[in-house]
Amino acid sequence: MEIKELLKKPLPLIPPEIINSLIKNKITKTPFDQKNDILSDVELQTEIGYVKMDDDTYLVSMICPMPGITVEMIDWWFWWHPQEKERYQVWFPGEHYGIGYSKNQKEYFNQKLCPPFQNNTQYPLEKIGNVKLPLRIDFITPEEFGFSKQAMEENNIQRIVCGHVGAFNNLVKHTEMAHIFKQTENGLFMISRFWLGRTMKNQLLRKLIITKDMAKGMAEHCCVEYRNLCEILPILYEKYK
Repeated sequence: MEIKELLKKPLPLIPPEIINSLIKNKITKTPFDQKNDILSDVELQTEIGYVKMDDDTYLVSMICPMPGITVEMIDWWFWWHPQEKERYQVWFPGEHYGIGYSKNQKEYFNQKLCPPFQNNTQYPLEKIGNVKLPLRIDFITPEEFGFSKQAMEENNIQRIVCGHVGAFNNLVKHTEMAHIFKQTENGLFMISRFWLGRTMKNQLLRKLIITKDMAKGMAEHCCVEYRNLCEILPILYEKYK
């Protein structure tokens, strides 16, 4: 199946159990500097929702079972999709508009086969909630982000895709993001966290931008885009890998 065909595919709906969890909206206020707790605490790994932290930032938690998805597919996807805007659009048609990467990483992204991960910067243009934002995401290794390699190994965490998120080419830095991929018997299980506003220094701007509605929109966006990725990734990987 071609990308142009997948662009017309109906998006998955938010499952009823996710909707109910977002209504109940009870999650732990896990501080960024205690993020390694998520790697070993099964209860934290199943949390869904968003919560206002004591410093007016928000924590967003989302999960996505990914049966049949392998870590090789995830590695490939995060290297392959930034190379053309249509690849990013097919991830979330209607809310993903385009993407690019830093010019000094052209060699990394232009290789014929997926290379080992290296730090890279991507520039997505997407809609979160009702806001269309030109983002900058600096993807780094889990160790640089502050995750424990030992804790990953002990808890069957195969990958963590993580980075610093800003807008307008980092004129506004705002969020720390982590997608944690845990190995299960039939695929991966993704545990996502967004510490919205953590790197935003201006407190007034933080109060204006980092809102309950933004947090809810981020949770719903993450839910839909990764469930859609579960449906399209095996098709794309088989055809284009």
